[in-house]
Amino acid sequence: MTKAQIRDWIINEFRPVKLATPPSVIDQQIDNAIRYFNTHSAYKIARMYDYNKQSAIQLGPEIKTVVQCYPSTMEKTVLSSHPMWALLGLLTLDRYTADIMLLYHTFGGYSIYVGHDFRWKFIRSESPVEGGWLYVQEVPREADKLAVIGLKRILSNEDIKDEFILDWILKYSKALVKVIEGNTLRKAQIIGIQNDGEDLVSEGKQEVEKLQKKLKQEGLWAVLAKRR
Repeated sequence: MTKAQIRDWIINEFRPVKLATPPSVIDQQIDNAIRYFNTHSAYKIARMYDYNKQSAIQLGPEIKTVVQCYPSTMEKTVLSSHPMWALLGLLTLDRYTADIMLLYHTFGGYSIYVGHDFRWKFIRSESPVEGGWLYVQEVPREADKLAVIGLKRILSNEDIKDEFILDWILKYSKALVKVIEGNTLRKAQIIGIQNDGEDLVSEGKQEVEKLQKKLKQEGLWAVLAKRR
């Protein structure tokens, strides 16, 4: 759904009452809703990027920040090459195998200690139309792709199709228009015209607060994911 279609939807929602708020102001409220979503939301987005042994990958502008990054292939363990595991899918832990396991896990801990494990760092772009850069180290040799899980950004002139995002933008934009419309009607009441401007302002502010709270709750997953 484009911004023009969102504007038409808002106007139709108020019918048969004709809005005193001009279309240009409605468009501004839609932009305000999108801006708030982009700065406060934590809506999950996942993308796969080709990895050709480069240390930095520029991501798409629709990803405003990265929460997790995974290589397409992880390093094989020592035990995956054991003949009994390869043939039968099971393993009897004799003393020799137990020693290999102990050596493997000891070396794995040492590798993490000296920094030889997969690591990534995301540098955000200062421009909303350009994607940030993902820097990676110690990517497994067989990995040819990287799975990136991040937070969604609504792009300028984007045709919004996701149900949750579209529903939130529609409701939030309408609530903002209610506040503007109520203020306009309230000013008209000063010169003697009776209307429900005050009620409309109060209703719009309550809906704005409710939608902001909903957006915050939906983004708690990102906080939990970063703590792991």
